[in-house]
Amino acid sequence: MLKNLLKRGTEEVAEATALGVVIAAPPNIFQPFLSLGAAPDHQLSILATTRDAADLIEDIRAYRPQLVLLSPEVRGYSPEVVSQLANWPEFPIAVVGLVPPTGNWGAEMTAGGATAFYTTPVTPAIVGQFDRQARTLFDQAREQWNAPVAAAGVPRQVVEAVGTTGYAYRTGVIAFWSTKGGDGKTTLAVNVACLLSQVAGKKVLLVDADMNCGRAALHLNMQPDQNTLLHLASDYASEAQLTGKMLRRRVVGADRHLDSRTRVVESRLDVLFGITKIQQASTPELHGQQGQHFMGDLLRLARELYDFVIVDLGSSTQMGPHFGVLNAADVVIFICTSDRTSLFHNRSTLQALVSEADLRPDKFKLVINRFDPADRIDLKDAADFMGMPIFATVPEDHSRAVIAAINEGRPFVLQHMGKNKPETEATLNGLLAITEEIFPPMGAIIKARSGQNGHKGRFSFGRRGNAR
Repeated sequence: MLKNLLKRGTEEVAEATALGVVIAAPPNIFQPFLSLGAAPDHQLSILATTRDAADLIEDIRAYRPQLVLLSPEVRGYSPEVVSQLANWPEFPIAVVGLVPPTGNWGAEMTAGGATAFYTTPVTPAIVGQFDRQARTLFDQAREQWNAPVAAAGVPRQVVEAVGTTGYAYRTGVIAFWSTKGGDGKTTLAVNVACLLSQVAGKKVLLVDADMNCGRAALHLNMQPDQNTLLHLASDYASEAQLTGKMLRRRVVGADRHLDSRTRVVESRLDVLFGITKIQQASTPELHGQQGQHFMGDLLRLARELYDFVIVDLGSSTQMGPHFGVLNAADVVIFICTSDRTSLFHNRSTLQALVSEADLRPDKFKLVINRFDPADRIDLKDAADFMGMPIFATVPEDHSRAVIAAINEGRPFVLQHMGKNKPETEATLNGLLAITEEIFPPMGAIIKARSGQNGHKGRFSFGRRGNAR
């Protein structure tokens, strides 16, 4: 009998493609399954069988199966084998247990990451049931698979558990903004979007709304083509409305581009690229009140379709789309660097927005980016000057790994979820701290990663490290 079968994911393998299966079990258990690949229109292909868990790992590397039928009665079995397969870093695998009718084997395998299990002895009914449900099982495993986390050694069940930890958090629109160019808006927005989607497993839309000419495409090394903010604004102007179908036509899924090992068809991270020429900011579709109303309607729609909408916002408040985002956003990550020009200019502009544009001051969350104690500005003094607590602090990247990641077109966080040099780790911790403040269940992943990397306690740049 099948246990613990969760709701089928939306991703589909082409129906004409047979799924590969490797079986690790004693002969009396695996033999009934050998008939599955015999039918002319078979949907399953038995790639290999083994009686030893030690051989199973080599079979996975050689045959790259979509499903593994695993019996705890096979030689060399341990719960670690289940976890290793369920968190396989190169491609998703649905681990399906074949467990004895007595004992707690099913619960143990499920805790290790198995998608489901059947109870032996294997009958024709069980074989038929597996044949019918194999594609669903693989869809489920693929939907939950997360290569960057697996590569960092974080158990998959930690990622799955973050949605059931009881944390109170608010989904919605998070804008990254500063009034000064070069403070790091795009870098922080892109990397936090990747952490929320690729590591925490949330459904995220990254919107490049910088009317000074968006740069998110460069950070991701992707080409906007016909999918930009201007294209969607033109659709909106011609239709006098904005629908989910219109938005989906203009966004680009980023998962496969970020990691070629990803097999997920429906992307966790969608991107709406920004304008490609600065002159486009003055087009009727994006200029003035039209641009403001468009961004407001876009963010209201996107809030309903995604867990988080991350907006990379340009500096000027005089442009309609920028002001529309500031009005519609649930939270504005207000980025300053530890130099006086950034702090003075940002404070002056924020005070004007609050007093003249009636924006809520509590939606602005102060982040000090590229902080270095050698800059001779104390964090507490910066918080007092700005008149708000520090939401998170991202240290200066002395390793130059962030700049290298931008030049390579691959987000910094996806390259450095493993072990790092201390200076690289410090920058990563700052980005993790921002993400945890937005999505508190991220703390479970941070804690697991911290334990895997041999650190004690929490990271240095989380809530407890902030100036208040």
